[in-house]
Amino acid sequence: MIETGIPKLDEYLGGGIPEGKSLLFSISPEVEESNIGIHALHHNLEKGKTCVYVVSKSSPKQIEQSFREFGWDLRKYGEQLHVVDGYSRLIGAPSDENFVIFEPHDILSYEDVIDEVLETLPENTV
Repeated sequence: MIETGIPKLDEYLGGGIPEGKSLLFSISPEVEESNIGIHALHHNLEKGKTCVYVVSKSSPKQIEQSFREFGWDLRKYGEQLHVVDGYSRLIGAPSDENFVIFEPHDILSYEDVIDEVLETLPENTV
């Protein structure tokens, strides 16, 4: 199980998200959905897991800022965290990330890069 680090959610899910499965959240408009992902990512990084975070509606720098708002510094995780940047090319900006979606309007471009990520990183990557 992949724990989210959100006790009530993990309890509701029977311990977390089953390995190899996806979870789709339906959230009220006033709730910032990325906060769930940020908490789950931080929780698993703290447990020493290798993690991937796909950004598509804000820059990787804005994600770092979101983490800082919770008092967390992403830089301390180094090679443990891999960001897939699906935003920078969307706005015509350069990216410093190792994994970049070059055609963010094409869902197959996401698939290609995510396949590359999964081939490159350890099998138990979250």
